[in-house]
Amino acid sequence: MSYRIAITPGEPAGIGPDLCIKAAQRPPPDVEMVVIGDPSLLEARAKLLGLPLVLRDFVASKPAQCSNETELSIIPVPLKAHCTPGHLDVANASYVLDTLRLAVQQIQMKNLDALVTGPVHKGIINDAGVNFSGHTEFLADLCAQELTVMMLATEGLRVALATTHLPLAEVAGAITQDLLEKIITILNSDLQEKFG
Repeated sequence: MSYRIAITPGEPAGIGPDLCIKAAQRPPPDVEMVVIGDPSLLEARAKLLGLPLVLRDFVASKPAQCSNETELSIIPVPLKAHCTPGHLDVANASYVLDTLRLAVQQIQMKNLDALVTGPVHKGIINDAGVNFSGHTEFLADLCAQELTVMMLATEGLRVALATTHLPLAEVAGAITQDLLEKIITILNSDLQEKFG
């Protein structure tokens, strides 16, 4: 069985586009990697990195097409302003959020199976007038979820967080018995149903 994994590059002036291009050099087996972003950004960054890159249009109506080396499927989202690596531009904050919105929409439509998010710059998004504390809360809002649980996983270890994106001084006050009961219930259910 093949899977389609959405990838949002995150902040266009950051390392996210580079990571997408590097991932294309050695794609995982049985996966169609689908970048939701600006094709010209990815092509320019690949040229700057001196790496080959082939972009093909994503076609939701066809079965997943496993990515070959140097190849990514693309759902185009245009940048709002020209991008230079290392130079943040508040004009591109809406681009970053648009890629996340479109990724969630495609997953909810069952066109894509999972989402990998590139690093974002919270400060530049906030400077654009958007109250953004992080991916977790933004994605929860898009999915109309009151409570989400972030789990970091590696072979042999899974860590679920009781709080996210809080100043350290506020963490102790945020952890309550009610919160822990809700998180543990979600974690128990999802570990059984989704992770076996």
